[in-house]
Amino acid sequence: MRFFPEVEADLDLLSDELLDEVDSYVEKLKVNPFKYSQPLQDIDGRDLRDYRKIYFANAAYRIIIKVEGGITNIVEVVAIGERDKKKVYAEAFARITARSPNK
Repeated sequence: MRFFPEVEADLDLLSDELLDEVDSYVEKLKVNPFKYSQPLQDIDGRDLRDYRKIYFANAAYRIIIKVEGGITNIVEVVAIGERDKKKVYAEAFARITARSPNK
């Protein structure tokens, strides 16, 4: 499992209770990332179709991931944050485009 470097700051903003929930999902993602996540679409002009989301904290927060590979899945955690006003999607998209070689 890989994490975008910015995810560390995302985690620093979470309570201990939320961190425990994130840890639980990280372990589940190691086993079967498709079972515990849902595909994303274009969100307000941000193309996130290659990424997936996990709801946590009564669906108030999201973990945004990308699953790569054929038989062996590599999960990359892009962002963790509140869904409110789709902030986490905007942050994930900004991080993804900042890494894109086509910018």
